[in-house]
Amino acid sequence: MDNNEKLPEGGQNEQKKEKPKSFLQTVREIDAADRKAELEEEARRAEARAKREEQQRKSYEDKLRQERIELMKLKQGVISEDEVESAPEPERTYTVGEKISNFFYHNKIIIIAAAMFIALAVFLIYDFVNKERPDVQAMYIAADYDMSYYSGELTPLWSKYCPDYNGDGEPIARLYYVPTGYADETMASLYYAQSDRTKLIGEFQSGNVIIIIGDKKAYQSIDALEGVFVDCRELFPDDPYAEELGYRLAGTDFMEMLGCDTVDDTELYVSFRIPGDTMGMKKEKMQVNFDHAVEFWTNFLAEHRIDGLDLPPTEDIEPLPVDEDNYDFMDTAPSSETTASAE
Repeated sequence: MDNNEKLPEGGQNEQKKEKPKSFLQTVREIDAADRKAELEEEARRAEARAKREEQQRKSYEDKLRQERIELMKLKQGVISEDEVESAPEPERTYTVGEKISNFFYHNKIIIIAAAMFIALAVFLIYDFVNKERPDVQAMYIAADYDMSYYSGELTPLWSKYCPDYNGDGEPIARLYYVPTGYADETMASLYYAQSDRTKLIGEFQSGNVIIIIGDKKAYQSIDALEGVFVDCRELFPDDPYAEELGYRLAGTDFMEMLGCDTVDDTELYVSFRIPGDTMGMKKEKMQVNFDHAVEFWTNFLAEHRIDGLDLPPTEDIEPLPVDEDNYDFMDTAPSSETTASAE
């Protein structure tokens, strides 16, 4: 076939067809169109800004021209100085943004104070609505370290024996672990002991906590062996586990229910505070809390009391030394001179 032979007309048309645009080419065209639109918009804004500046400049020049005219008239005696001062100034029109900015500038102190007040009110309302309000509160004050891990798990276990006394729809019996002492006397232990003692005093002053779980040593450390707790034999007559100081915790499956096998409960009592006036509560209100606490413990005993146990009596602890005893010891102790002569 001759090389110069012409191709069919259809083949020429196919060769003349343009190739489709690539992805990058399409993106470049879109970017170029967007850039052109941005430049046109920027040009319009610049033109509008130039017109505003021109108007402001003309207004300022007119003002200066008017002031020069008035000054010349004043020098020539055409008008008096009082007329110049009483001449009304041209009224300025403010934009919405300028009005808002001016309002905040002149009232910023009031606005800041109102914002802080609103934020505080919202926080207090939120805290009040979401704050847990136990129906019955108890404290575990014996220094059993393992109990600190189990006390929080007890609340859902024995809350089912607590009626909804406060009417919030959620019966809660809350146990707080606030030990009265630590075995060692390190600085950290002394710090924690002081902190726990402060919490303990605060809870006793509030009158909300009626049930106290502890042993004689813990009660002695807070001077609660006499005149603080109700005689439990009056609350639960004919119950062998009820003693003057409180109800023997070992007569129940309390620790077994909690899964705390490492805590010895043979010396522990469940005691009930005598209602009275406190710094944070009147006797009448504390009496209501007392009645609720006794009813709650009665409900708990109905399912968790163990019959037939012969619990050994708890040992009486030695009384704490008093200042007079220390003075007597110092008087009767041999002096260093006597000891030296004897040697």
